[in-house]
Amino acid sequence: MTTDFKCIFCKIISGDAPAEVLFQNEELIVFLDIKPASSIHFMVVPKKHIPNINSLKTNEDKLLVERMLEVGKRVLELKNGNSEDARIGFHCPPYTTVDHLHLHVIYPEADMSPYQQMLFQVHHMFFELADDVILRLE
Repeated sequence: MTTDFKCIFCKIISGDAPAEVLFQNEELIVFLDIKPASSIHFMVVPKKHIPNINSLKTNEDKLLVERMLEVGKRVLELKNGNSEDARIGFHCPPYTTVDHLHLHVIYPEADMSPYQQMLFQVHHMFFELADDVILRLE
């Protein structure tokens, strides 16, 4: 597994930094966002260090994003959320705050402030929906 020891997400994965972990398996970890945009806001992060969505190029990458989306929806359901009223996607470089691929799952969209709506604006240069990333990788 590739790790960047300066990366805060790699430190969370290794247990060297705190986070409220909601789920993990051998490939992915899910933890709460420290600056939530709504009442439920967590991130699905691959344990392998991948810088951002621009690093995704292959069919294997597409399958990874599909698994991240599937896990995100499953964890949201366990928290009594509904993916139909969730914003699920990735910040686009250079608008990423952590240089480690992470999928934001934000629920409900209606509780997002105008500022958060802008930061996670769909079909904008700031943010790309997970489904759109999957389509782009096909």
